[in-house]
Amino acid sequence: MAVSNGETAPMPPSNAPLPKILSVRALILEPIFAYFDNDLSRMGILLHRNGLSAEIFDDLYTPIPLAAYLDIFEQAAELAGDPLLGARLGFGMRPGTLAPIGLRAVQSATIRRGLAALARWSGALQSGTQVSLEDDGAHLVLRYMISAPQSRPCRQDSEFTLAGICTLIRTGFDTRWRPEEVHFAHPEGPGALTLARMFGAPVLFSQGANAIVMAAAEADRPHRTEDADMIALIERHLGDLVGEAHHADTTREQVTALIGLHLGVRPVTLETIAAALRISPRSLQRRLADEGESLSGLLAEVRRARAETLLREHGMSVEAVATALGYADGTAFWRAWRRWTGESPSRLRTPPKGRE
Repeated sequence: MAVSNGETAPMPPSNAPLPKILSVRALILEPIFAYFDNDLSRMGILLHRNGLSAEIFDDLYTPIPLAAYLDIFEQAAELAGDPLLGARLGFGMRPGTLAPIGLRAVQSATIRRGLAALARWSGALQSGTQVSLEDDGAHLVLRYMISAPQSRPCRQDSEFTLAGICTLIRTGFDTRWRPEEVHFAHPEGPGALTLARMFGAPVLFSQGANAIVMAAAEADRPHRTEDADMIALIERHLGDLVGEAHHADTTREQVTALIGLHLGVRPVTLETIAAALRISPRSLQRRLADEGESLSGLLAEVRRARAETLLREHGMSVEAVATALGYADGTAFWRAWRRWTGESPSRLRTPPKGRE
């Protein structure tokens, strides 16, 4: 991988855990490379623009900065003149494209167990992102989001990821499978109807998180007998890739990421966050205090950052923002925003195009 000043940085071993910087494995860029017919001259333009070298394709486990990957994907869609590039590439994936995570997922007996494995091991391929599963009884909801702050919506990555997960389910479990709904955090863009046809389900935009909603009963239907030896072999490799990366995260980083996933979906309390971290609420409170933090302070911090994006970039109404942030109503959010900024949230809101 080359740094922006043209000097070549030393490459870590390919099976090493991802570095502490937010990064992804180079193999995630391979579908874009293949889309351009493996034309290194065209792909090289995108790589050079983002301070990377074509050498990353010599070892597809090479880590590259998450921000560079996200920018390359958006720029690739512009270069291709196709706003649905991410979704098309996602629906063209094979389980092996996400090797070894995809291979581990399709070894599972049920869709639920496959998605749980995907969520558990996602850190082997990229950091700064979160995958979670929520069950409300009738439905199973998989949520995906970039927990690192972003200056703009990452449409291509979001659509690529959810499309890829749908394809993983169809190729690994049931070719006829369809979600009940698909949610995206970014606003509606060109090709929305085509996107709905691709997913075979209603697609909702400007939502609190990227998500796939599916029937829990279908997610629990057995499709195969699991091969325990094969799963153990794959997970051993995944364990090498993940290493101690997650253990190096501070409690603040872990809690902030979980708050981002839970906002507008379920209550953010010491109990719910502690359960996700598999520790007691008292232990969580003590760990945060040791870092000079509190859950209420982090919740307010995440809410304010998310509110700024939803108001400025997405042009959402005060009521819609309140719902996305887990407030009881628009008045509660309005008061919180006033307390943070001294102004009304309507001063920041940018009306969606065509509705001004």
